[in-house]
Amino acid sequence: MKKIIFNLFAVLAISCSFVACGDDDNDYKFDFSASEGSAGTYVGTYSKVLDGSDEAPVVGEGTITLTATAEADVTQVAFDCPTCSISAQSIANVTHANKGYIINNQLVSADNTLGVSFAGKIYDNGAMKVTFSTSEKVGRKNYTYNYTFEGTKR
Repeated sequence: MKKIIFNLFAVLAISCSFVACGDDDNDYKFDFSASEGSAGTYVGTYSKVLDGSDEAPVVGEGTITLTATAEADVTQVAFDCPTCSISAQSIANVTHANKGYIINNQLVSADNTLGVSFAGKIYDNGAMKVTFSTSEKVGRKNYTYNYTFEGTKR
């Protein structure tokens, strides 16, 4: 009985040594810098929701335009939505992510007339989603509005 158990463990140990992982060469090669590859006008819908409110969101058509810069990982961003009272510009970091891109700006500076940080993703099919929040003070109260843009590259 000891020989059978010993041989069983020996076979199990030997069989585990032949197990191999799959090939991890799934790295996608980009033909452009992140700034050049993400550049374009994205047309879609902005949604503006008062944080913590049951009110219906304000929805409007608009655009986000990305313009390549000399730096490979920086792009100029223009936000435009008349219905949501948005007309602003900013610079953003842009990086490759799988077959798409990630854009964000965590700094509020003179170059960021939006006045808040924002983040988004551009998917490999050309779809874009960007989110940001703004605060407005009315009297003694502060109101936070959450914005979402969803669109596709024109």
